[in-house]
Amino acid sequence: MPPAAAREPRRSVEGGGGKKSTLATIQDMERAREERRRQMEERKADKAEQQKRNKAAGVVGDADFVRMIDAWRESHERDAAAHEAFDCGDESARATGGEICICVRKRPIGRREVAANDHDAVSCVHPEVVVHDCRHRVDGITKYLANAGFAFDHAFSEKVDTAEVYRCVGSPLVDFVVGRRGRATIFAYGQTGSGKTYTMEGIQERAAVQIFDALGAAGGEIEVGVSFFEIYGGRCQDL
Repeated sequence: MPPAAAREPRRSVEGGGGKKSTLATIQDMERAREERRRQMEERKADKAEQQKRNKAAGVVGDADFVRMIDAWRESHERDAAAHEAFDCGDESARATGGEICICVRKRPIGRREVAANDHDAVSCVHPEVVVHDCRHRVDGITKYLANAGFAFDHAFSEKVDTAEVYRCVGSPLVDFVVGRRGRATIFAYGQTGSGKTYTMEGIQERAAVQIFDALGAAGGEIEVGVSFFEIYGGRCQDL
């Protein structure tokens, strides 16, 4: 039997549309790795600069989350509806609870939040209050926002002043009480430091002025009485 023909040695083919050699593949991987490192260093430098700018502006918290929240607000600010005054005299709305107006007023972050390095994670886009839950994906690195919206009759942002809050909520109640001899209540609820006193002082001052202006224009002799109560810890105290 004739001897078997000698086999030709295998050769790698480069170029000409053939497969890449192992060396070329490793070199491509190295270049891709270096590019990722370069991009990561750029992101770190950009984040450090953003942290400096935020600190100078009095903004605290993670720069990435702050940037994502700012971008969300910028893209949704036009979605906010105009605030309209509460129509507390609408008889047809009583059957559906329309005689009750529920409002949320957001205050700016305070010294305690700044000291704790907490960023502002709540946005008011009337009539919604949106809570931005800052999370990481399963890789432990990628950051994203989980946004939850809650609708109210009024959602006042920290940019809305007390005069506008009173125009929408307080003034219609005074008109209802004085003009229609109705009964009305403004009840402020919130934890300590949430801004209840700040808001109510402005509303009380404006309500007093409006009440006496309305009664003075009506003429006659009318007696006005005022009572102050504190409800705290399940107890009601006459102040």
